Amino acid sequence: MAEPSERAERTGRAEPSVLVLTRRGDREAGLVATLLRRAGVPVTRLDADAPGGVGDVLCTSDGVLEIAGARIRPTVTWHRHFSPRALPGCADPGGDALRRDAWAALVRQLPLLSQVSIGDQEPGQLAQLRQAASLGLRVPRTVVATDPRAAASALASGRTVVKALDRHYVEPSPGLLRWFPPLVCAPGRTRVLRGTAPGTPLVVQEYVPHDREIRLYLTGTEHHAFEVAKERPEDLWTRPDRVGVAAVATPPPALSAARALAEAFSLRYAAFDFLMQGDDPVFLELNVHGDWRWFERRAGVETVTRAMARTLGAAHRAAGGGVGRRLALLPFLGAGVS
Repeated sequence: MAEPSERAERTGRAEPSVLVLTRRGDREAGLVATLLRRAGVPVTRLDADAPGGVGDVLCTSDGVLEIAGARIRPTVTWHRHFSPRALPGCADPGGDALRRDAWAALVRQLPLLSQVSIGDQEPGQLAQLRQAASLGLRVPRTVVATDPRAAASALASGRTVVKALDRHYVEPSPGLLRWFPPLVCAPGRTRVLRGTAPGTPLVVQEYVPHDREIRLYLTGTEHHAFEVAKERPEDLWTRPDRVGVAAVATPPPALSAARALAEAFSLRYAAFDFLMQGDDPVFLELNVHGDWRWFERRAGVETVTRAMARTLGAAHRAAGGGVGRRLALLPFLGAGVS
């Protein structure tokens, strides 16, 4: 359900506001919204899985959005985890499909109402790898195929990694997530992801030996990195208690690579995965909706949360939003830009 700012609801005016498109369980968005509101930045949240449905929405061509009776003028649109799959179903299959498609279309176009948008551009894995290679970055040899075993033979590699072409989870019914974590396969023993239906296109990559694995977050002009220690790629999903996470200084070559990719795709936020061979990064993939709170908790920091709040707050002010209370926004949200 929408969480309109109290001022917009009280006066009926279209108040400048940060707009967050997500769902109720989004902890990252909740923490960032709390920081912003404390600093006087209005935040309006639209949750796909709100109890009783999303509610009435009215969108005008002049940039005004009305949600559950509150009128706002979005300054920044942050697309997180809003998915039509989370909407409750209705009895008519045709009408249900039309509604979900219509919501998907609306969410794709809502960022046009604001001066700044984050998370609405989501380049696919093949586009990411192709762009990275064109920038001179090292990437794993990769094949997408409906038959991973044949793909592994085409790679003529030793160990391989098999993973989903899109996200690592699906939502068969609202609120029920099913995960398909990556697999590392021994030479000659390439497997499909467990539970995959026949004919599903999957990513098959050569396994890249490495010294370290880095998860790097670019948030506006800031960057924060974590070193991740795990035995197998699927450990993040299947054995998270055995995964080690530490906040580390960002390796300069990885930072340069991430910034080049962010510029190429016009991204203001993304989570990047790199394998480090000595000082040389090998780019794996990026995620424009990548969560970070789990990494922060394991490392005992909240650097990315505050960086995102600073990024959204600064963009809100640059778009003419202003700050409701007389607070110095950046010091309040945590001084320092790395």
